[in-house]
Amino acid sequence: MPENLRITAPVPNSDGILKPNPSSQPPTVEPMEPAQVNRPNAQNQNTDSASLNLLLRRDSVFGEFIQQLRQTPALSETLSKLLFNTVRRMETAPESLLQSSLLRQLTAALATGRDDVVKDLLFQQKNSSLFCGPLFQLLGRISEQAENPQMDLQIANFLKSFDGFFSAKDTTAAILSNLKAIGRQIPGGDAKQLTALAEKLNVADPVRSVEQNLTVLKKEILPFLAAYVSKSSDYGQARETISLLLQNISILNVSSRENLDAQFQKLAAYCGHHLSEPMLRQMRSLYEEAVRSENEEPENRFFHALISLLSHDGREIPESDRTLYADISQSLLLDNSVYMPFVHFFLPAVLGGKYLFSQIWIEKKEPGEARKSLSNQSSLPTRLYLTFDIQDLGSFEARIELLNKKVNLDLACPEKLLQQSREITSSLGHILTDNGLASGNIRISRCEKPKIPDLILQKVMERKRMIDVTI
Repeated sequence: MPENLRITAPVPNSDGILKPNPSSQPPTVEPMEPAQVNRPNAQNQNTDSASLNLLLRRDSVFGEFIQQLRQTPALSETLSKLLFNTVRRMETAPESLLQSSLLRQLTAALATGRDDVVKDLLFQQKNSSLFCGPLFQLLGRISEQAENPQMDLQIANFLKSFDGFFSAKDTTAAILSNLKAIGRQIPGGDAKQLTALAEKLNVADPVRSVEQNLTVLKKEILPFLAAYVSKSSDYGQARETISLLLQNISILNVSSRENLDAQFQKLAAYCGHHLSEPMLRQMRSLYEEAVRSENEEPENRFFHALISLLSHDGREIPESDRTLYADISQSLLLDNSVYMPFVHFFLPAVLGGKYLFSQIWIEKKEPGEARKSLSNQSSLPTRLYLTFDIQDLGSFEARIELLNKKVNLDLACPEKLLQQSREITSSLGHILTDNGLASGNIRISRCEKPKIPDLILQKVMERKRMIDVTI
């Protein structure tokens, strides 16, 4: 009998999960080879192909993430190409794009000044997550100090309702998109009835009409779809779209302002037994401030145009660029995955008549590393990686290491600029000192094959030792 059989909790006998295996062959158990297992604190952490295959087996979510990451082109190869193609079409055949075209709006939003570049990067930093700001920093400190699973559960319920409330508009739009897709996938007579029901939804003010829309969805639309499925046994594409619809309705179900306030009151009542009165008053004040500020959408023309384009299923994108559109969507999802050990910023712009596309990757620090760096500032540098392409000039890559206020920089540039390496080095040194930093080693080299994408993948692969995502 194998000694490495997996032991799991019992699974309830629902939906035929525990039906006998129809195959006559017993499932094969692949024994582990101890020699291939990475041991902690080993001196050599380099994994060979055999141990990599062991760690990234077919049942590994992380393995699927790595596979998709390798298959998806970098954002610099997709978004920049789409923008270049659109600009060329506007120059050669301007009538091909309507004035209201989302692609035209996207390229028009590229024009920016030097100050706008900084604003754009700050926008990405502040809005990279819905849960940013003083309130969520305070909740993070409370969770860390309490070390109480029940406290974390109360905070998680509040975060869920907070996300639902401020996503109500987008969730309602997604529901309408699901209903339209279902209408195209079911027979015409049923589609007309579904369209009539969908017209009862209030799309003019979805945030204030959450309860009204939920009533229509629960009491009219879902019963209609249930009756359709039962009478037709439709297991085609419509069934998959209905599943997406149910998921979006479940999100909308916790998206009312009443639910948000109720969840915060539950959290505050629970925290009342663990926090001082001044901290509790501070939490209530920060909550009111967060609710007010989130009602004001921050302005960023390029991001608004990009999200609008992606949310319209790419219908305005020409057939020749559909693959680029799919890769852009996939790249953005991968860049924001929990497995990505970098904070990713991207900056397309037109500066001085030249098109520029830049990406910045800032390496995240694990919580233990962050605490260690606070106690010993000289041991853990901050690393970031920069790539940018300038129209008619070429590609650049930079590796930057910041230790206290000292910066070491490796810059790879086009070959035709190497003869100006002394001037470039001097200018970079002045830029650093003008911003309160100390110039360390600055090295200039020729940019050949891009190296940073491979380095990003290598850093992601190192993360496999820190997570267990086997199903």
